Amino acid sequence: MKILLIHYRFFMTGGPERYMFNVINSLEERGHKVIPFSIKNDNNVPTKYSNYFVENIGKSNEVFIDKYPKTIRSYFDLIDREFYSKKVRKTLEKLIENERPDVCYLLVYKRALSPSVIDACKKYKIPIVNRISDYNPVCGAGSMYRNGQYCELCMKNDFECVKNRCIKNKLLFSLIRYFSIKSFKKKEFCKKIDAFVCTNQFMMEKMEEYGYEKQKLHLIPTFFKENAHLKSMDKSNHIDDKIEFLFIGNIDESKGIYDLLSAVSLLIKEQKNFHLTIIGGLHAKENEKITNFVTTNNLTSFVTILPFIKNEEVFSYYLKCNLTIIPTRWVENLPNILIESIYFMRPVVVPNFGSFKYTIDDTVAFKFEPLSVESLFETLKEICLNKENILKKSAFCQKYFEDHFSEESHLNKLIGLFEEVKR
Repeated sequence: MKILLIHYRFFMTGGPERYMFNVINSLEERGHKVIPFSIKNDNNVPTKYSNYFVENIGKSNEVFIDKYPKTIRSYFDLIDREFYSKKVRKTLEKLIENERPDVCYLLVYKRALSPSVIDACKKYKIPIVNRISDYNPVCGAGSMYRNGQYCELCMKNDFECVKNRCIKNKLLFSLIRYFSIKSFKKKEFCKKIDAFVCTNQFMMEKMEEYGYEKQKLHLIPTFFKENAHLKSMDKSNHIDDKIEFLFIGNIDESKGIYDLLSAVSLLIKEQKNFHLTIIGGLHAKENEKITNFVTTNNLTSFVTILPFIKNEEVFSYYLKCNLTIIPTRWVENLPNILIESIYFMRPVVVPNFGSFKYTIDDTVAFKFEPLSVESLFETLKEICLNKENILKKSAFCQKYFEDHFSEESHLNKLIGLFEEVKR
């Protein structure tokens, strides 16, 4: 099968890209041909299809909107990509004409690419399967998170993102987003998409509640790609003098990193038998802020901060720790960190809300009340007082992984869906 894969980045920056490269490798190993379409960037993984990639916004090499050059071209490109880019469509049509794919696997395309990729596929009668990796289908900001709290106002009225300045906290950006949502609906792009892949039941329920056709929604959780080297690793969990906690991810407020450090500040007053390693951070200001927090609160003996690690080197840190903490303040989709931690037989600490209610259970997780530093502190304290519970939950991880996040299960369901939409 020839599979056109569309995603707005073709280099590693986070979970969506890790999934993309994993699924490309897995599909190719099964004899399928994957044809990527993305945006030009000096960091891109080499591919023979790179000549078909479109220029980035403002012809820049940046990733984040705040870093785009402040030029007329950049502003024009931003509007063009937000609503409907004929240039992106024509570029993709050239690739389709030359390669004639059987199906399109559409990942992240809004804003940086364009909804016009959908029409390019439909022109050539290519069925589209769209994987959902955030809450953009039901929320203007894509996170269902506003001012430090869970928010589902957009579920009832799209204009809420304007009223609450949800995009960059600015009226203009929020208005643009609102009108792009209305344009998307007017052009009936959702009807042109043949199927949606949701990674968790929470997302499926919210999309159905918002108005998406139930029969188009398919639950296919993310997978972890195992190789011979990883398979041969000793993943047994051993607790020495100190319990080793691990945090991996972007360092910002929505990820709950400051809640975690505040909980640690409370914990050291009662327990000393632990250490926390923090790996992540893509923004210099946030890295500086968190370092100052650790120093100011006298946490340097209990907390180690390491920079973002892009490759498999990060996997070794799971084996060095005893459990992983995901203190996020938003409902998440299905974090790769959760799946990887379970694969390496490390239980997780997660908030008891949103997607976590569906993707993980008490056999392999310690749960705390969301958005509560006190509850997180109490959970960590209980773990420190009863560290044998870590090993008990660790013993269930392998089966939980095989039942929910295996590569075979994911690929069988995904390829089955491709075959279904092709009929």
